[in-house]
Amino acid sequence: MKIGNSNGKQSPGYSGDNLSGMGYSRVNVVVGIACASSFVYVLSLFVMSVRPCLPSPCASFTLAAENITISESADIGNSLKGVSLIPHHPLDLKSGHSLPVGEGNSDAIRGTQLSRIVFGIAAATDMWWGRKEYLKLWWKPSKMRGYVFLDKKPYGNYWTSEFPPYKISENTSRFRYTYKRGWRSAIRISRIVSEMYRLGLPNVDWFVMGDDDTLFVADNLVQVLSKYDHTKMYYVGSNSESHLQNILFSYDMAFGGGGFAISYPLAKALAKMQDDCLSRYSYLFGSDDRMHACMAELGIPLTKEPGFHQLDIVGDISGLLAAHPVAPLVTLHHLEKLRPIFPNTATKNFTRVRALSHLLKAAEIEAASVAQQSICYDSRRKWSFSVSWGYVVQVLKGFITPRELEVAQRTFLSWHRESSKVEFPFNTRANPDDICKQPTRFFMDSVKGPAHDSQDLMEAVFVREFNGQMDCAEQLQPLSAVKRIRVMRKKTHELWYQVL
Repeated sequence: MKIGNSNGKQSPGYSGDNLSGMGYSRVNVVVGIACASSFVYVLSLFVMSVRPCLPSPCASFTLAAENITISESADIGNSLKGVSLIPHHPLDLKSGHSLPVGEGNSDAIRGTQLSRIVFGIAAATDMWWGRKEYLKLWWKPSKMRGYVFLDKKPYGNYWTSEFPPYKISENTSRFRYTYKRGWRSAIRISRIVSEMYRLGLPNVDWFVMGDDDTLFVADNLVQVLSKYDHTKMYYVGSNSESHLQNILFSYDMAFGGGGFAISYPLAKALAKMQDDCLSRYSYLFGSDDRMHACMAELGIPLTKEPGFHQLDIVGDISGLLAAHPVAPLVTLHHLEKLRPIFPNTATKNFTRVRALSHLLKAAEIEAASVAQQSICYDSRRKWSFSVSWGYVVQVLKGFITPRELEVAQRTFLSWHRESSKVEFPFNTRANPDDICKQPTRFFMDSVKGPAHDSQDLMEAVFVREFNGQMDCAEQLQPLSAVKRIRVMRKKTHELWYQVL
């Protein structure tokens, strides 16, 4: 967790401000839709498991002039002959499959609600005014509880009700800090959960930590935590996207900038022993490795949820978001170190904040589907489609197998500016240098929820990115004529969260 010049785990000195945005502004001509259909295999994430299954008829695909329409619904198109659906991770939640006893059993635990989660946002006064807009993106004052923990009183009288109330962290001068190249603010940040517990707040299931540059998808956070019994001791989070960072710190540690959750009973136990625990670890660097040290002393392992993203990577993260793990997107971190996640268009100029706000429009309609991948094939034209709902549609010529498409392309570098696949603790594949061999990308332009006559289908329109592929126009025909893709998707069943 890095707060200004406080307690980062990463090498200081890097700034993402010199990274230009993706793409260029161009006027995209949109032509009216004429109807045509073709056969296609559609890979859908409406339901998920890990077992293969035979295709079942239920999807549709149309190409009309400069527009493509794809339907991912598992309930429409049954009259289309020769049209098949291959679920990516098929599990028919309506066919009597039982949920595992324990964590996913809704009869065993109550689950949680947003109002029963208390957020602790680690911040520094000197950095606050440059980062507050990230918090504003996801914070809901009337629905959420939490505090921004600062090192000193903020400047002026400009703190408004659109942010959580702030608290000044307790004095930590009595604790030794001996790491030579670090910042002792790591100690104060590591104590935020204990300080929140000692406030004596009622009706709390979880304390959730994040940085002032951490973006939370709140609905997904609630659903993920609802899998676990909050009356037991749980430490929930995830590792870094950097293999080296995980080695330097621990694969058993929740990286703080990506966010982590502490159940109420664990917070109670932590508050009783943390100060003594901290006195034994003066040599550690950050706040999250101090937290991990105390978790180890309590005997509580990390429960890993891959939707928490520390994002110890730099540059363009589109490759990761286009092939997100089969898990709800919960957090994104290091937002100032990344390029805007959407490219500029003729009608939209995306800063980092505006791009993230654009992504959250899809989450407002349904959080579960955001960045979840579906894969479709047009067998007649030999096109492969990879759909990351709410974000991007990638189209490639030829038949590219799901086994390859579900692997993230290395559009990004590691935190230490390396591009080798061994830098990452997850599978990656190369991003071709030849632009004509790269996917043709269509980024989300608009999204809307189901209409009354739409069979509960959400609809998103994706607009083509201009990235120099005009030089490949003849090679990519007829794809080079397509300007927009419209995707129809059925809402995700609520049990999806519980079978992951």
